[in-house]
Amino acid sequence: IPFGETDNPLSLLALLNSTLFEFRFSAASTTNHINAYELDIIYLPWPKADIEHDRRRLLELEAHKLYQRCLSEGHTCVIEFSRHHLSLGESDVVHDLLAFLAEQMIDLNKRKQAEVQRFLGWLEGRLAIIPKNGATGIDSLTGKTILQSYLGDYQKGEPARPWADFYYRLHQNRRRFHASLEEVKGEIEREYEASLAVLLPIKLQLASTDTLIDKIVYQLYGLTDAEIEIIECPQYEQALADAKQQVLGDKELTDDDARADALAEKTLVARQRLQERVNLAVDEAALAEALSGVEWLTDEARTFLVGAEYDLRTRPAQLDFSATVVAYAKAVEQMLGKRLFERFRTESGATAGDCKNKFLQEFMDDKRHLTLGSMSIIVQSSKETALRAYADRVYVQADATIFGDEGVAGLLADKANIELRNRAAHDTVLTRDDALQARAWALAILERL
Repeated sequence: IPFGETDNPLSLLALLNSTLFEFRFSAASTTNHINAYELDIIYLPWPKADIEHDRRRLLELEAHKLYQRCLSEGHTCVIEFSRHHLSLGESDVVHDLLAFLAEQMIDLNKRKQAEVQRFLGWLEGRLAIIPKNGATGIDSLTGKTILQSYLGDYQKGEPARPWADFYYRLHQNRRRFHASLEEVKGEIEREYEASLAVLLPIKLQLASTDTLIDKIVYQLYGLTDAEIEIIECPQYEQALADAKQQVLGDKELTDDDARADALAEKTLVARQRLQERVNLAVDEAALAEALSGVEWLTDEARTFLVGAEYDLRTRPAQLDFSATVVAYAKAVEQMLGKRLFERFRTESGATAGDCKNKFLQEFMDDKRHLTLGSMSIIVQSSKETALRAYADRVYVQADATIFGDEGVAGLLADKANIELRNRAAHDTVLTRDDALQARAWALAILERL
């Protein structure tokens, strides 16, 4: 490998771990191993080492500062820096940047592993776990993998495990502890939340840096938007298919609302990844043409809607469009929650005592998240006079646009679309026409909001 004395071989590590190289080796190899001959037959853009040393070091420092900026402002400043120096033929600068990003990934992973080991070690000591069949500590417990992976893998789109779920796994093993689990529950919960407070920013930075490496590698090879889409699309399609199988296989999801919500959440990361790496200007334009005032959408609702538009434009008709149907429903849930229910809670002056529905009462006390199903019941109820009075103040003709048969309430009650969302949460294949029906329904509600 032709590295010069001033070059950092960690840039090779960044290249080989990028999505581009994963795509290349997956297409040409039947194993997980990379052989030396495979590196011989592909083009590796090595640095030219033709930049004056002092200037190169100054540019390296500038790139480090831009990286710190991009963590809060987005990747644009680093991507423009990389594009500029590639246009000047200064690939050395870009290789230095990739090496630095590889170092960041190594450091972040070390910090993540250290905190996970610290917390799990503390937990083992606090619970005084009884060994079993030669295994000790958490390794001896039922559901050990779930406990050990409590942070969730960002590469698989896994969220951090909620405390209630983590504690449930501990409770399953309660007879394996010398300590009383009930007595130390509060202490463990505080330590658990403190560990996640350390780990979640690290996880976010890992995901961001991983994405940035992919974008720079695509630049280094001069890939077009269409070529990037070819590389990213299979992973996206697989993520949608895997998400539905995971939901269908989860026995703890007992109702259609919960299954649909889980499917939406599991596909959200895949849609965010697609939005970060693939040019979706066509789909953003299609959404803007179909829905006036898209600037008021939340980031997640926009991601669901743009991703769903992409599905309709690009996915073959024979594929399952369940995730697309659920994406439109999730966008409606988010925006109805934000535009009506959250504003009612914070602006109306009403309290839980002014509400009749139990779920709405718990929502007002910040004890419950309202699902689309519960919102539908609430807006159709004539008993929620406080909510209706508030809506009359903030919406023109709320009786018609929000609570009427042709308004939000009527659309939410539409049996055909309820059935469509329920089918998306089951082992059935939804068609492109089903997704188009969900789109028309969602846009109609969003326009009224």
